[in-house]
Amino acid sequence: MNHPRVPVRLLAHESLPGIAEALGNMDGWLLRDGAHRLVTRHEGTITVGRVGTDPSRVLADRAVWADPAPDDPSPYCSPLPDGGLAISTRQAVTVHEPDGTVRWEHRHRDWQQSPEAAGACTPDPAGRVLLATMAGPVGPDGLSAGDICRALDLATGEVLSEHVLPTFSATYAFQQFPDARSEVLLTASMGQDGARCLLVTYAAGGLGVRAAGTAEEPYVGLGADGVLVSQDVGGGYLCRTQDGADDVIVEARNVLPDEWVFVGYTPGFVDDNRILVVAAEEQWAEEGIHLLLDARTLEPVAELDYPQAPGVAAVPLGDGTWLTHDQETVQRWTTT
Repeated sequence: MNHPRVPVRLLAHESLPGIAEALGNMDGWLLRDGAHRLVTRHEGTITVGRVGTDPSRVLADRAVWADPAPDDPSPYCSPLPDGGLAISTRQAVTVHEPDGTVRWEHRHRDWQQSPEAAGACTPDPAGRVLLATMAGPVGPDGLSAGDICRALDLATGEVLSEHVLPTFSATYAFQQFPDARSEVLLTASMGQDGARCLLVTYAAGGLGVRAAGTAEEPYVGLGADGVLVSQDVGGGYLCRTQDGADDVIVEARNVLPDEWVFVGYTPGFVDDNRILVVAAEEQWAEEGIHLLLDARTLEPVAELDYPQAPGVAAVPLGDGTWLTHDQETVQRWTTT
């Protein structure tokens, strides 16, 4: 690849046990209330670390909870605006107070024949309700019309609205936009049946759900003004989608060495002008190269030059910095 190599500078590092595994989870890196959060599980403890705006630090603060189901791989966690924690499992959604006590629990039907399905949850951007996905009801014919999204009152757990989704037995994840849009992104991975990207809104009239343009991949970076950058599950291409604009698609074979693919599954915006992605010789590689792309054309503009070979996880923060990890240590970087 004939791209300039841009040296990087380490700004901060911090130990965070469980981070290596967390960045492979659907809730390991979250954008909530305008802040990036890292969610780890380690030795029976859930830790939510808020990434600070001060680039000389990694985390501004941490909150910890006892893990109510340390042996269950399905829970999805989301921090709440009041300092609480919401946890979605295959059978229930539970909101915990900052001190760990249970505020309320909302039980729902399990996905009986779909062991890979898993729900997700997030507060809406206004902080009024908890949006949660779960298995839908079964009709008289024994079939479900689809999974459902419910809006639950954050204070009481009361069901305020419900919407049947165009997805079945999926693994879900929510992300909020960095510029406090009223919509949140919901991704649904359905295995061999593909994936869907949906935009969910809660208002006085109830829940609204619409397709997120043409995005159909579960690995999506969110930018300002509703921009989505999605990465193909197999690493074969990237796609930039935005309402009112033509899609931009870049295929790996046209910008990477022969048979290389995009990996890492955390494409995202380093800043308004640059996107950070990772590429490697094979999908399951443990090391790769980190590329900066033009945020509008998706054309590579530079390769990042680290002191040592980086892994395949890179978390862009939108402020000109990004995170990687070295085993259980989180590192914060910028370009020199």
